[in-house]
Order: sequence, then structure tokens, then C-alpha cells
Amino acid sequence: MTTDPGDLVLDPTCGSGTTAYVAEQWGRRWLTVDTSRVPLALARQRLLTATFPWYELKDDSRGPAGGFVYQRKQNKKGEEVGGIVPHITLKSIANNEPPTEEVLVDRPEEQNGITRVTGPFCFEATIPTPVDWEGDGVEDSGSISAEAYGSFVDRMLEVLRKSPVLRLEKNKIVRLKNVRPPAKTLSLSAEAITFGLFPTGKGEGAVGTVVERPVALVFGPENGAVSEKLVYEAAREAHAKSYTHLYVVGFAIQPNARTLVDKCADVMGVAATYVQATPDLMMGDLLKNMRSSQIFSVCGQPEIKIHRTKEKKYQVELLGLDVFDPITMEVTHRSGEDVPAWFLDTDYNDLCFHVSQAFFPRTGAWENLKKALKGEYEESVWDHLSGTTSAPFAAGDHKQIAVKVIDDRGNELLVVKKLA
Repeated sequence: MTTDPGDLVLDPTCGSGTTAYVAEQWGRRWLTVDTSRVPLALARQRLLTATFPWYELKDDSRGPAGGFVYQRKQNKKGEEVGGIVPHITLKSIANNEPPTEEVLVDRPEEQNGITRVTGPFCFEATIPTPVDWEGDGVEDSGSISAEAYGSFVDRMLEVLRKSPVLRLEKNKIVRLKNVRPPAKTLSLSAEAITFGLFPTGKGEGAVGTVVERPVALVFGPENGAVSEKLVYEAAREAHAKSYTHLYVVGFAIQPNARTLVDKCADVMGVAATYVQATPDLMMGDLLKNMRSSQIFSVCGQPEIKIHRTKEKKYQVELLGLDVFDPITMEVTHRSGEDVPAWFLDTDYNDLCFHVSQAFFPRTGAWENLKKALKGEYEESVWDHLSGTTSAPFAAGDHKQIAVKVIDDRGNELLVVKKLA
């Protein structure tokens, strides 16, 4: 409360978004930062579903920066309940002077009957735009040198050795051993051995046997998204060297590259899995590398279906998440009703994801807004906002849509589809 309405508040540790929430309530602009995906996902959900009182403004044209309206009011007991209160001192009593008035900034005049929601805000990452300065197809963000990239790969290998576990859905894990750089390679970053217990028979009493398989790993750029070319070259080399699986590790991945990863087994002859690396790895030596750390996690691929309505509009249905298990070589399906949140951009431009519609199927995130509006909308409206089917929409200028799904670990899973 040391700021004035319209001021900019910066919070470098977002957490659950309390700073942004309070700033929205009291008319402050805000900027909040965090290195972890989960707090940012929680803060986004909290802001999207928050409701606030409507405060009277001194100057509507200036908005909150013009200040709020305060009045002096008393209740039936004679107690001061307004934003302007008298400040009675011994000096004013002794000199029989009228007390000076003070403004309590947390008591502006409220206008009943109006429910206020969070204003427009952006959700951005600090990963720079990938740049290819030399035109050789290699990402050169920030003019990164070969020595710097080598240092990044060495750091990733060291982290992978200390935490040789890949996290899957439903607390399943893939264990790695003998993680090391390949002897001779053009595109791969590391090789390892995966091992797991597989049943040799059927039924609950089936005897299991330990199976070991050689796998290849490729690390995406430190400051950029995994490209389609990187996946293609790594998969081609992994197939040529008879690796059983390719793990593509990155902080972000382009939609085309993600599509190639999912089709790698059919197109390139070797199965591939995208592994999401936590941004905490950017902390370098400050990162605690414990075996229990969820540093690397295998993400699912959103499965959607586009419906054409009679009014020549479109509807998007989230069918769920398809998660590939590299140990059993099977694809497990998770229904759309079981995801924490998903968002739809009805006119995706390949650069910026703009949330046109937001849904929270597994949570009661819209309950606060529902109570604030006091039943002004039918129950079907709230069921829709917690469902898996979007509202009808017309095709935009770019003729393509994007769906972003947030999983339990805060990973953002993006799928892009063209509209017919």
C-alpha cells in the first residue's frame, strides 16, 4: 500500500500470484516473475477466475491512475466507516480546533451491482527468439559460440547423471544409466541405457525379467525451442546407429517438431519421445540435483477434434492427452475431463498464443465468479466453462487454431491445427 493507483508493481517471486491479485484489486499495474511453471499456472488460473469490487473513480478518462473517490460516513453507532476519518489529537482538543481529516486508502467508495474481473494481461517466457545468423540451419540465439554450447551440453549431461530419471504420467518413471556423450556423432548429445522389469507371462503372478536397451538423447538449444530440423537429424543418426529410442530434451518445442517426434517411429524408423526440462536448470550451480527432483518429465500430446457447425462455424473438443510410455512402447490415454486447464486460440499466428477461451475441467475455478454473479447465468454456462468443448467461433485470418493444455506439472502442451 506504499504505491498509488496506476503505479507499476514488480514481484520477482510470483508464487501463487498474490501480488498480481492485490494489484488488480487496488488499481495497480503489475509485473510478476517466476522460474517454475507450476506457480505461474496457478497464478494464471487465479487471475482468470478472480472477482473484485467496483470502486468509483475520480476521473473515468484516466482510470485508476486518477484516484478513487473517498467519503466520510458513519454507521448507526456513530462509528467512522468511510474512507475519510477525523484524526483527533491532544493538541486539537486543547486548542478546541477541528480535527484534521485523513484518507484511508483501503476504503474507497464501492458501486454495488457491478462485478469487476481481471483486466487483460500477457503470459510471456524469457526464451529469446531463435536466430540463425550463419544460415546453416543451426540456432544461433545471442551469437552463442561452439564453446558455450559445449558447456551447456556438459552441464546437461552432469545433471542427467545426478538425476537419471524421466518422469511419466501416473508417477511412472524411466531410469537411465551409463549416461555419456557418444564416441562419434553429428547430431546426438548423449547415449544411455534404459532398464525396466517386464513380465514374461500373463496374470498377476507373472515372472518379470530385466531388459536393457540403448537409447540416444539430443538436447535442444539453451535459449530457444527445439526445431524440426534438429529432431530430423537426430532421429536419422539414431536410426543409423541402431538405438532403440530417441529422447529429445528441451525447454520448449516448436509445433512442427512435436509432430515429427510423435511420428518418428513411422517416418524415421526409430521411436522418439519429447522430454520437458525444467527452467530451473538455468540456475546452474544453484540447482540441487537430487534423485527425487523432477528435472526431466515426459509430456503428453493433446488430442483434439474440430467440429463444423450448421452455422458454418467451428467447435474444438479436447479428447484428452496421449502419453507415450517408452518403457512398454505403449500409448496411454488420459481423458479431457482429467486435465487441470486448457486454452484455445481461435486465430493462431504461429508467434503469439492469445487465449480466446479458457476452460478448467478438473477444478472448481469458476465458483468464485459464479457466486459473485449470483445466478445471473444458467447452470449450463458454468458446465461449459468446466468442460471439454469450446463455444462456436468463426475462422480467423490465419485459418488455424491452437490448443494449449496445462498438465499436473505445469507443462504447457501445444497443438496447432489448420481449419478446413
